[in-house]
Amino acid sequence: MQTTDRTESKVRAEKHYRRSFDPALREEIKASLTAMTCALNTLVVLLADDTNPSSATTLFKLRYITLHHVLSSLRKLDNQYGSGLRPPDRALLKGIVDAPMSDLILQAHRGFRNTLVHYRPTRDVQGGLSLDAPLYGLLDAYFPVDAARSLGDALALHTAQVADRMSAWCDN
Repeated sequence: MQTTDRTESKVRAEKHYRRSFDPALREEIKASLTAMTCALNTLVVLLADDTNPSSATTLFKLRYITLHHVLSSLRKLDNQYGSGLRPPDRALLKGIVDAPMSDLILQAHRGFRNTLVHYRPTRDVQGGLSLDAPLYGLLDAYFPVDAARSLGDALALHTAQVADRMSAWCDN
């Protein structure tokens, strides 16, 4: 019976991947894109209802890190496979990776993302940190002032937009 279950699962997966995303992409890439879509949808659907103020920093970090990794991966996908995609798929991918908010998130890669993941701000940033500032002053250290003030809301909105576009691409 175990062999039948595996075979049935494999057949279902093959059908799903055959119908999803761009046909030019390999099944392994489609599996990764599906995983990215699931991660984004988890943030948008399941965690969006958490309005507890004590969760705000954790939710921000989850959104930022997840979105950063998804955008970074999509940019690499675009660089390697973008020219071989169908025009509508190429346009959808470019719409995600070329969005101004995507650029903002990816530009802060070296410092901000690494600090969130590894918890070690660089020495030049440490002097500007404060327990009273949002995210302890890390936003002001890594982002333009106008972006830092609205980054939380913009990040939630962009996460939802990217999740919607990824879901639409999957359903092509």
